[in-house]
Amino acid sequence: MNEQTIGEPQHAQIMLLTKLERFSPAAATFSLPAESGCVELSELLHASLQNQELLKDGEMLEFDFLIEGELLRSSIIQYMENKQISTETVVNIEFILKLPSPTPEQSLLHNDWVSCVQANGQYVLSGCYDNTVKIHTLDGKELLTLPAHSAPVRCLSWLSTGDDVQTFVTGSHDQLLHVWRWETSSNSIRCLYKCAGHAFSVEDVTASPDRLQFASVSRDMTLKIWSTDERGVSLNTEEAPAKKRKTHEVQTKVPIVTLAGHHEGVVGVCWREPSDLVTVGLDHTIRLWNLEMQSNTQTITSSKALLAIDCSPISGKFVTGSSDRHVRLWDSKVSDASMVIGNFSSHTGWVSSVKWSERDENLFVSGSYDNLTKLWDIRSPKTPLFDLTGHNDKVLAVDWSRPSHIISGGADNSLNIFAYKS
Repeated sequence: MNEQTIGEPQHAQIMLLTKLERFSPAAATFSLPAESGCVELSELLHASLQNQELLKDGEMLEFDFLIEGELLRSSIIQYMENKQISTETVVNIEFILKLPSPTPEQSLLHNDWVSCVQANGQYVLSGCYDNTVKIHTLDGKELLTLPAHSAPVRCLSWLSTGDDVQTFVTGSHDQLLHVWRWETSSNSIRCLYKCAGHAFSVEDVTASPDRLQFASVSRDMTLKIWSTDERGVSLNTEEAPAKKRKTHEVQTKVPIVTLAGHHEGVVGVCWREPSDLVTVGLDHTIRLWNLEMQSNTQTITSSKALLAIDCSPISGKFVTGSSDRHVRLWDSKVSDASMVIGNFSSHTGWVSSVKWSERDENLFVSGSYDNLTKLWDIRSPKTPLFDLTGHNDKVLAVDWSRPSHIISGGADNSLNIFAYKS
């Protein structure tokens, strides 16, 4: 750092830049007290934009500020000292529009723990420890309660969508997966397939990007791949488990691929590409799989048991939730053996669920046993953007499949829906 006269406040030289098209002409160098933070930068920016007539009369937009790709969450001088940047250096600061806070819209009560949730268009699926699956609209209307399994429902995933017909899959502690066909116009539902093959509780299930397959993982330490078409159908059939519906024959499916490698239960799975998946297990490992080779192509060891994983549909990076209360960001393209490129440490309980934004490669949400759902920006690893409160017991599942809504389910028997306007 350069020498300062005793008692003289330090100043920082900054240049405000932006990629926002509306404000792209706004780039200027300023000198301001080095103790300034986001509040002072916002005041300076608003004054500058008003002078350039780039703000409408009375318009008060909220901004965030990035230095070298990291959101500023301290004073400028603290950041410069941490990065060992001289106060004689002109610091480029990029301003972006501040993200709005999600707002609570619905809290829907169930009869037991809500263990899994996923939105699809205007509909929300939720699985419960009372063995049922519910379908709601986003505005809170309950359309159907399905006696889906003979044990708690642990996971679910939409498979296909249409104007009149939608299909989804559910997995349970009863070791089975069921594929369902729901006719929305008549609100009628039937079980198409019973998927048998796991030897213990089914912990997670997810549809492939092309919707031609789905993957499931279990405490039996395996990853299984199932087809959404007739492949894997057994000749054995039985009566559908759903009551109060027309009797029909349910076809039994067996997996088309079974992959083993974990040494303890597998609790999370996500697709990176149509032939590439990632799983996490209680054996402290992350495993990358290739279906064409039908093999475990890479294994990454973590220090604690891993509880959840999700892959970004945009960047291919993945985040994991752990029993050590941390969320970690991984990138398989990094040459370093650990591949960890971010560590997010704000939760005070086990992190049970994570989900990326469908539209923004920087944003994801996490749910924890500390009763909180948190919205994160990977450019701010130490501080979440927002805490989404409302649960009074453990958060067991989070979902952001619909960009306009963040959804969570918890051990307080509630499903909470937050509106998010990007």
